[in-house]
Amino acid sequence: MKYITYNIIHVLIISTLLSSCIQKEDEVQKVDIGQENNFIVIADTIINDVVIKNPDYDEWTDYSLRNLNKETLVEAIFNSVYKGDLIPYEFFNDAPLDIDYIKSLEKDPEFSRDRIAKVQFEEAWYYDSENQKMIKKVYSIMLAYEVYNLQGEVKGYKPAFKVYFK
Repeated sequence: MKYITYNIIHVLIISTLLSSCIQKEDEVQKVDIGQENNFIVIADTIINDVVIKNPDYDEWTDYSLRNLNKETLVEAIFNSVYKGDLIPYEFFNDAPLDIDYIKSLEKDPEFSRDRIAKVQFEEAWYYDSENQKMIKKVYSIMLAYEVYNLQGEVKGYKPAFKVYFK
């Protein structure tokens, strides 16, 4: 009987602890992101791939990229890396890369800044339903360049490096 009483008490304690840790569906987490205080977290971390160079020259991609200045984005990231304002990281193991690696990458015949065709953002999404505003905060960006098959067609993308924003 004593054994059963202890088990019931343990189950009640664990149930209470678990239920107090779970956020209810109708409760929303409000955050202060340096603006109005009405923003709720939609995604605290989400990874978003964006093609920034039209590989097939289709109309929809051209339309989607019509206001993008890809060269400015790529040059700004590389300039910040070379100035030491941003630290490049290896994409797969998140190890810091030194400037010599970036210089050797730029000498690689497979690589060219013009071939950078995809970026991957790690970001958070916030929404203010009262004012109908949505904000995305970018934590990092990965630059990837096109890799071609023997017929000269894009077969995929290879990560160059990733940087984290302050």
